[in-house]
Amino acid sequence: MTDDLSNLGLECSEDWVPFPLAGSVDLDCWAKHQANELVDRFARDGQAGDARLLARDLKRAAADSHTREPLGAFGWYLSGHNSVAAILELGAIHPDATYPEVTLPLLTDHMKSTDFGEPDVRDVRLPLGGAVRIRQNFIGEKKRLLGARPVIHSLFYGTRPEHMAAAITLLVSWTEPVLDEPLEQIVDNIAQTLSA
Repeated sequence: MTDDLSNLGLECSEDWVPFPLAGSVDLDCWAKHQANELVDRFARDGQAGDARLLARDLKRAAADSHTREPLGAFGWYLSGHNSVAAILELGAIHPDATYPEVTLPLLTDHMKSTDFGEPDVRDVRLPLGGAVRIRQNFIGEKKRLLGARPVIHSLFYGTRPEHMAAAITLLVSWTEPVLDEPLEQIVDNIAQTLSA
């Protein structure tokens, strides 16, 4: 029996643009439409946006997210900025022959990176139940042939609701260190709205 994840949800502000699921829409059309919506939102905030640059970035970010096959994904677009500031992905880890039970310690071991020393790991409580919260930085994949590999800043939540065999995961990643503090607070608040 598989868990019903069709009601999986969360609440976040309009700064978070929902990405379409892989294969559900024409990415070019979606990106152009969404870019125009962002330009309008930026204008309401007194900021300018470039629809062409935004459309290109939206398409790239959504296509990149599709490679990880999340259950849901969002891009954080700040007014006046033509590229995504952070990516939020919602997922599930199902038990299998290797791991017949998905536990919080298993999630912690699976998601922990020590690229920059020990991560900040905390046991927390979410409305869905007990959870693990991992704040860490790790080395990302090289984007270009020449140049350094980026440092990825991330905040991960994993929880296994009592009525499910699968664990629900929420991962937010970004590259600008100046966003660490505000994003941690924002993501902590979003995690509290997780529902299944």
